[in-house]
Amino acid sequence: MEITYDSKADALSITLKKGKVAKTIELAPEVLLDVDKNGKPLYLEIIGASEKIGKRRVNEVLMRNLMPAKS
Repeated sequence: MEITYDSKADALSITLKKGKVAKTIELAPEVLLDVDKNGKPLYLEIIGASEKIGKRRVNEVLMRNLMPAKS
């Protein structure tokens, strides 16, 4: 899994699994899920992330993604 944040677009992107996108599903306004031909989730994008989940939380998500998990 890979998590990235584009501060100019205020978009949080989560790559669950790389693959060819067959369809994009709008789960909620500005929350998009890309799925493959079998309906398996590939990518999740949250536009306006700092408003939807809070700027502090966006930073927490990014920091957790960069640090190794503790046992």
